[in-house]
Amino acid sequence: MVLNGTLKEFILADVFNLLTQQRITGRLDLASGKREAVIVFKEGFIVGGSDGEENLANKLFNYLIDIKRKTSEQLSPIFSANTDDLSALSAALLERGLLTAAELKGFAGSCIEDISCSLLTWNEGTYRFNSVGSVSAIACGVVTISAENIIMEGMRRVDEWARMREYITEDMVFAPTPNSVGSDIPPGEIDIAATPEEYIFGLLDGNNTVKGIKKSCCLCEYKVYESINFLLQARRITAVQQHYSESIRAALARKEAEVASVLRATYVSSLVAAGIAAAFVIFFVFCRLVALPKLDPGTYERSVVEQNLRSKALQSDAVREASLLYRAVNGGDGSDLEKLKKAGLLTDRDLVGRADILERILDR
Repeated sequence: MVLNGTLKEFILADVFNLLTQQRITGRLDLASGKREAVIVFKEGFIVGGSDGEENLANKLFNYLIDIKRKTSEQLSPIFSANTDDLSALSAALLERGLLTAAELKGFAGSCIEDISCSLLTWNEGTYRFNSVGSVSAIACGVVTISAENIIMEGMRRVDEWARMREYITEDMVFAPTPNSVGSDIPPGEIDIAATPEEYIFGLLDGNNTVKGIKKSCCLCEYKVYESINFLLQARRITAVQQHYSESIRAALARKEAEVASVLRATYVSSLVAAGIAAAFVIFFVFCRLVALPKLDPGTYERSVVEQNLRSKALQSDAVREASLLYRAVNGGDGSDLEKLKKAGLLTDRDLVGRADILERILDR
C-alpha cells in the first residue's frame, strides 16, 4: 500500500488514524523543507520513529554516557557495528549488560512517544507511507504504542509547547539561581522518566544553549523545554541575558585584540633594538678596520712619544728660526734645543706648551 499527500490537505492525526484502522505495517516518511522524519508502524501500532538527530540510537548513546556512566570507547564499537539495524543494536546492548530489558523498554518507549508527539505539531509538509513486510531494522522490537494515545498526548502538548516557546528559545542560556539547590541524587541514579528536570538542571551551567543541550542530552526536545519550564517556575534557574552574554564575548574579543597588539609591539620593538645593536657593531667594526688608521704597537712607548714631541717642537716657527740662526753663526747642528737655549737664541717660553704636554705624558 502506498499513501501520500500534503499535511495541509490531510493532517497527520488523520493519517495515524487511517493506518491504525487498517492495521498496516510499514514506514511513514515526512518532509518539511530540510527537515525529515519517519514513523514506523507494525500492524497499526507505532513501534519506532526518528526526527533528524532526534532518534533512538542517538538518545540511547547519550543515556548510557550521562546516566549509566559508560564511556564512548565502550559504546562506539557497538553502535558503529549496528548503525543500520536498531533491533540488532538493542539486542547487543542487552547481551553486554549495558541495559536491562525494563530500562530499554521504558527509555525507548518514552523517546519514541516524544518524537511521535512532536511531529503532530507539523502543519505543513508532505507525507508518504510505504507498506513493508518487516520493520525490525528500524524498530527496537520492545516498543508498542497505540496511535490513539499518541494523538491524545500530542494534541495536549501542542498548545503547551507553543506557549513555552514564547519565552524559551534555542539560543538562550540558563544558569542556577544563587539560592538554588541541586539534587542530592547522583547522576547515575536519576530517574529521568520521573524527574527529568533534575537531569536537565545539572546541564544548565550558564554556558550551554538550549539548542546545545537538546542535541547532547538523552531527552527529546519537548522534555528539554518542559524541564526548563518547570525549573523556571520553581525559580531554580534564571536566564542569562543575551546582551550580557554579548558584552562578555565583546570584552573577551577586545582582550584578545589587546594581547595580540602588545605581542606585535613587543616583537617590533625587539627587532628595532636588535637592528640598532647590529648597526652599532657594524659601525664600530667599520671605524676600527677602515676609518681609523692602524697604529704601530710602539706608538705608545715612552721613548717614541718623547721623540715625537721633540720632532713636533722642532717644527715650530721659533725653533726653526733659532736653528737657522745658530747654523749661520756657529756653523753647527741647530737641532739641539739645549744648545739653542745656551746660545740665547731660544727660551723656555718658546717651548712651554709642548714641554707641558711632554711632561704630562712622561709622568703617566
